Amino acid sequence: MSYDERVQRRITDLERKVRSRPEDRELLSQLVRAYLEGGRTGAAVSRIENHLAEGAVDFDLIELACEAHRRAGNPERGLELLESSWSKTERAPYWTLRGRLLEALDRLDEALLSHQKAIRLDPERPTSFFREGVTLMRLERDDEALHSFERCVELDSAMIKAQINIGVILDRLGDPRRAIESFQRALAIDMRSVETHCNLGASYGDLGMKKQAIAEFEQALEIDPGCVLAHFNLGVALMEEKPEEAQAALKRALAIDPSHWEAAYHLGVLYFKTGMYEASVRLLQQCLKGQPESIRALYHLGLAYNKKDQPGRAIECLNRVCELDPENSRAHYYLGVAHDKKGQYEKALLCYQAADRLAAHG
Repeated sequence: MSYDERVQRRITDLERKVRSRPEDRELLSQLVRAYLEGGRTGAAVSRIENHLAEGAVDFDLIELACEAHRRAGNPERGLELLESSWSKTERAPYWTLRGRLLEALDRLDEALLSHQKAIRLDPERPTSFFREGVTLMRLERDDEALHSFERCVELDSAMIKAQINIGVILDRLGDPRRAIESFQRALAIDMRSVETHCNLGASYGDLGMKKQAIAEFEQALEIDPGCVLAHFNLGVALMEEKPEEAQAALKRALAIDPSHWEAAYHLGVLYFKTGMYEASVRLLQQCLKGQPESIRALYHLGLAYNKKDQPGRAIECLNRVCELDPENSRAHYYLGVAHDKKGQYEKALLCYQAADRLAAHG
């Protein structure tokens, strides 16, 4: 039986029990959580709102209702429900919940104040430090976020998400070796954490340890064959040495998530490197629909047009790259190649000279 089938069986069983015992609040809570686990956010919202309308309100139910609304993409309603049903209290869980909803609304400065209020009310509560750290990360205040997650782990060493985020921050701060140590501690908590294996593999990749990186991505896929990030990372890691396997991994990532921009871009580059110029053009054009000013996509699309002997289109792309990134010597050089193909030799010479000048100063 698949995971989805197990969740649906549990939902069916809980619905039957709730019909026979509608006053049982614990059963209701279990059903709402099962709906959320199964991705049925609309059913979760409807069920909990109907129950709240009957006047049975306590903080646990309000918290569950807010989570249902947040997952359903309507955090405004969650915040309205919280503030109208539960007056501001001196309890940390209230402020953490409020901050979580404000995060979902991208009101990050307000969210941070709420989390800090929760910490002042209960400085021994790890969840408050965790949410503070998440908000600080989104505010790009990584040094402060690192401190929050470290405090969280001090209070609860089993908080694997905090340990993972410590590693993510250390990697972003340019310290992949310490990041690896943090991810390894996270794996000591849960060896089957797909997120940890993917992050650990990325840190190995940062250090040029491709064999170890590939092993981590493969381990992640053994645990969850549908993990888009693992397929994508594996594809990128294999691009230089095993292009056919890389192509298969990137295609799989796109099959699972057709909107994955990076997978489409890297597959387009891989097609270019293996001489599949028409396929490369199609994918890179698709990338530019999503990010029309992407220097990377414009550059490689220009190269692909050059290879297809379409210098006019190559000039359009590479001219735009030079406008967006005037110091890009390689773009100037290949723009010169395109002008050469077009028979515009004076323009080509100027481009080559610009490329040489930039390369000399680079």
